[in-house]
Amino acid sequence: MASREPIDHPGRRAACKACIGGLTVGSMAGVGFPVISFLRLPSRAAADRPVEIALDQLQSGQVEYAQQRGQQVIVLSTAEGPLVLSAACTHLGCNVLWDTADRVFRCPCHGATFGETGEVLSGPVNAPLKRIPFEIKDGTLFVT
Repeated sequence: MASREPIDHPGRRAACKACIGGLTVGSMAGVGFPVISFLRLPSRAAADRPVEIALDQLQSGQVEYAQQRGQQVIVLSTAEGPLVLSAACTHLGCNVLWDTADRVFRCPCHGATFGETGEVLSGPVNAPLKRIPFEIKDGTLFVT
């Protein structure tokens, strides 16, 4: 009786190595691309650009939210003129929301309320919303 020796298939082995290598590269790219995109720093020019809002677009009592250097700011048109406030609640930093019906800012985290000019009305806060300096030039409000 003839002895049976295993037959080596070099073509099959090479194909398996190629598949494993391809899957490894694909997996690394699938994980690496989002991680690198997340860690990449934002461009400095975009972060330093001022917020520009045309005053004729704002109506009395209307609120506009905008991003300024990574923070959300609120532009409010009042009877006395425009006002710019930080959207961060002074309690824990949650972004406040404008309640048009009651004309107050409400913090969704702990129920604090702030008046139109950022003053504290109720809740666990003891400091008003921070006012942000701005300029008006040629009918446009600039938050710098």
